[in-house]
Amino acid sequence: MDNKLFGMVFAAIFGLAFSVFGAANAGAYAVDNWLFPTEEFGDNTYIGTTDVSNMEVESAKMMFAGQSETWRADAELHVTYQDATATYPLENAEILLDETVRNAETGSQNSFVFQLSTDTTRAFLAEYFPVADFSEADVEAINGKLETALQGGQTKTQVSISDDSLSLDREKVADVVFPTAFSSMDSSMVIDALNGVQLAPGSRFSFLEFIAELPLTGVSDGELTQIASAVYGALLQTNFLVDERSIGSQVPASIPLGQEAAINRQLDIDFVFTNPNDSSFTLGLSQTSDSLNASITGYPLVYAYAIGITEETDIEPRLIKQYSAFVTSGNQIDEKGVSGKRLNVIRTVFEGNEALEVQTVSNDFYPPVHRVEVYPLTQPAAAEVTVPVAGEPGFIDANGDGIHDGTTTVPTAGQPGFVDADGDGIHDGPITVPTSGQPGFIDADGDGIHDGTPAATVPTAGQPGFVDVNGDGIHDGTTTVPTEGQPGFIDTNGDGIHDVPAPTTPNEDENETDRTPVYDKGGKPVIK
Repeated sequence: MDNKLFGMVFAAIFGLAFSVFGAANAGAYAVDNWLFPTEEFGDNTYIGTTDVSNMEVESAKMMFAGQSETWRADAELHVTYQDATATYPLENAEILLDETVRNAETGSQNSFVFQLSTDTTRAFLAEYFPVADFSEADVEAINGKLETALQGGQTKTQVSISDDSLSLDREKVADVVFPTAFSSMDSSMVIDALNGVQLAPGSRFSFLEFIAELPLTGVSDGELTQIASAVYGALLQTNFLVDERSIGSQVPASIPLGQEAAINRQLDIDFVFTNPNDSSFTLGLSQTSDSLNASITGYPLVYAYAIGITEETDIEPRLIKQYSAFVTSGNQIDEKGVSGKRLNVIRTVFEGNEALEVQTVSNDFYPPVHRVEVYPLTQPAAAEVTVPVAGEPGFIDANGDGIHDGTTTVPTAGQPGFVDADGDGIHDGPITVPTSGQPGFIDADGDGIHDGTPAATVPTAGQPGFVDVNGDGIHDGTTTVPTEGQPGFIDTNGDGIHDVPAPTTPNEDENETDRTPVYDKGGKPVIK
């Protein structure tokens, strides 16, 4: 075969092969794109938090199928009804992957499609929120709400189910009665206006803003405080949040301790609170001649709330003395004084009969009002006292010193201050020592000092008044007689009694005198 023929045959075969290959690929393309097209997500496409941009649908579905079991094991669904929250069991939760990828729109944010068991939801509500009597329609609606909450595919999901769409019966969740006494007609206007006020979910209520819309002329801040305090007392029995609350300067007379909410329009002191629930409540107020009733009505709460007081302490007032030129005598009371108080207000949260938590509501302090007494600037001069002299009525001279003893009461045996050093049964009292020339002065020894002075100085040899008859070098004194064994004791006759020295007397011949006998160391007289 020549070269020309070979080239023609090769070209024919190559063309046929190219035609067959092109036809095959065109057929496959036609099958993939016209008869059985392959689905693929476009740019910026998300399902939950996962980016599936430019990913085939089937690939995305297989990826999520592998993740669903991991999600179910780790995911948490927290369900809140009014004031309680519980964790929903997700063991039976199912992710519908076909519906998820089928409903996904390319180039946008898409959600998962979940399916929860109605039976599981019904049992969950009955176990954790037994105070609410959910109807079948409520259960179906709540189940759908839970499925919608899970669409984001988050690991932790929070959802509230207690909105106003439920068919639950509403009841009084709080009710208080305060003793009151209103004197103005405007107080009734405020009470009537507050009765029936709707407290919307999450709404904030200001007492001052509310009454600012009323045409009030004669109501006092004290009456407004009583009304606001009754509302506050009711709120303490719920889970409502108190944003602003104050107390007065003195312990209230008719408002229970710990439940005062003071109002002062001039100082802009307000009472503000918030409804934290996803359902609305209604405020109720009514009055009688001597009381005010406040209540809150809405879906039942899971928990009960009890108010208590701890560490209550009375604070006594102090005495403050002031001085004024307008007070001339005695004292004037400007303020009698009132005791203060310090106390802690607590709230105990109960589930049935079980106490779950103790919350500190407030620490209230009422300062005491101190007693104020006003005295004159100068003290009045003391009245002159006339002291009676001897011979006048009232003159007393128990100690014989010639001077009036005064009016001091002399204590007797057993009374405080009684002194009886000499053992005579009579109070010794202060001893006044007379001096030379005064009545009762005695100076037998001639020393110029009253002999009866208890602390008289004993003279020594060479000093005036020194007497030493027995020659022992010690002043003999005027009254003390030495006994056996004491210095100066002499007993020549052996009778056990101190021998008093005999006085010197002249003898018959008057030229000599008898001398005082002298004794040796053995006590025998020495004759000279």
